[in-house]
Amino acid sequence: MERRPRLRVGLIGAGTIATSAHLPALTRLRDRLELVAVADVRLEAAEATAARFGGTATADYRTLLARPDVDLVVVATPEFLHAEQTIAAAEAGKHVLCEKPMAASVTEADAMLDACRRAGVKLMIGHSRRFTPRYRAVRAAIDRGDVGEVRLVRENERRPTAMYTALAGWSGYWTPDGEGDERPWTTRAAYTYGAALTNAVHEMDLLRWFVGADAVSIYATSRVTDPTAEVPDFITCSVRFANGALGAAEVVNRLPPGYPIAHMLEVFGTAGVVRATDTTMSSLSVTGQGGTTHPANWSTLLHVPAAYEDQLRSFADAVRDDAPVPLHPWEARQALAMSLAAVRSSAEGRAVRLDEGARSDAGAGPRTLGPGDSPEGRDGGGQRPGRRTETSE
Repeated sequence: MERRPRLRVGLIGAGTIATSAHLPALTRLRDRLELVAVADVRLEAAEATAARFGGTATADYRTLLARPDVDLVVVATPEFLHAEQTIAAAEAGKHVLCEKPMAASVTEADAMLDACRRAGVKLMIGHSRRFTPRYRAVRAAIDRGDVGEVRLVRENERRPTAMYTALAGWSGYWTPDGEGDERPWTTRAAYTYGAALTNAVHEMDLLRWFVGADAVSIYATSRVTDPTAEVPDFITCSVRFANGALGAAEVVNRLPPGYPIAHMLEVFGTAGVVRATDTTMSSLSVTGQGGTTHPANWSTLLHVPAAYEDQLRSFADAVRDDAPVPLHPWEARQALAMSLAAVRSSAEGRAVRLDEGARSDAGAGPRTLGPGDSPEGRDGGGQRPGRRTETSE
């Protein structure tokens, strides 16, 4: 059997999610994929990543997109850059695997969908939970009728501060330049809404997937517990779906360093229950005079390596075979709409309906910067967006 040539990959953003998840997956798929270029506004990060994983480095993602030897790109930058970079990639004729959340607004997400449709390129959003063996097994149980009609789905996520320290150890989180503030972008209201988009967008996607219907309304409450942060690291959401089912989610991102990373899922139906938990997946514990600690267990969380590998393989195969992507970007668009409705709900102290449209899109609380926006006048000035458009997540 003749071996087909490898697809050539360009990476935009050489930060935490790229170096901890996407690049290891790409390395394991070297039989079908080859990294040829890395772009990051921090040229030293791009160069270090290229030296470690392959390809050449640049500080300008547009230079990467101009290369004729790039077949597809992985966008691994902060969400406020996703629309700009995905649209540019589509216009350059590149297929796009973009990290979640899809964008900073539903309007931007729709622009991404339209641009990729017009350019005839494939777009998939990296909702990696959809590719984990455990959640696929849950979906299969629902499809078999094991629980009957789904009436309630609960998904809780616990993350200690040690997780972020461990993940940022090699590449580091991007910190905006010229603003006199060394905090990473993940804590800044000018760049993100915090937990609602950082990880609760996963929960929104899973609730909708397991319920099998679109959300009607969301009530959410969030809190900022980190004294150095401007955006929430704790959020709870209650969701009502069009088929009458309910969803509940809770995300906590600032637990003590010794707390294990953990998820807990329950699906209640008219005929049964499915339950899955991460608690026993803390495969290493250390007990000493001060008690028992659980070193960061990122490598075992939800079978992460297998999920990212399967996600990338599936997308690459869709590109190679000109087949539909396994996760349509519309699904990610709907999860984003739910997360933004949660942001608005928490800010206004009321339930927000998904059919409120643009009002749910923009929100009333912290706002992310979109392509072309400037932080000047909001938080004391800063680096112009033109230089910030290749930053790493």
